[in-house]
Amino acid sequence: MPNQADHNDQRLLEDLCNGSKEAFEQIFKRYWHPLYVIAKSKVSHDEAEEIIQTIFSALWEKRASLAITHLSFYLQTAVRNSVINLIRSRVTQQKYWDYYKTFIPVQQAITENEVEFDDLNEAVEEAVNHLPEKSKKVFRLSRFEGRSIAEIAKLLHVSEKAIEYHLTKSLRDLRLHLKDFIL
Repeated sequence: MPNQADHNDQRLLEDLCNGSKEAFEQIFKRYWHPLYVIAKSKVSHDEAEEIIQTIFSALWEKRASLAITHLSFYLQTAVRNSVINLIRSRVTQQKYWDYYKTFIPVQQAITENEVEFDDLNEAVEEAVNHLPEKSKKVFRLSRFEGRSIAEIAKLLHVSEKAIEYHLTKSLRDLRLHLKDFIL
């Protein structure tokens, strides 16, 4: 026998698919806190809030094409997958940091290295700022925040091919702009 909450969820989903803001508000009020608790158990407060906000934004944006059979399972799975993706990106970022610390040789001329690093960092920032807006955003998400191509595509609502294009173009432009720093 169907559960009353499941029946209500089905009705809310139908109304949501038809563009009902009231249905969306009901879903948000019903599920925001339980989903936040799930996310908060694995990540920080701010990250949990961002994950939940992203999920509900996507739910609203994709309301016309939703094919959800059980709303609570869908939302819980979305939270779980978002948390996993966030943790996975942290692990990737940590791997790069560990590699950097291990394989970059320690130099005797620390002051000279700091000056060179500052100059390079400034040149990279300047080069990134010269990129087109979309390419700049893709590059920062990929190289500075350590996000995967799939994550960036999902975040920016574009195809993975478009993300790959922007990264390739950005790297080509940066190499050209930073040719004086390349040995």
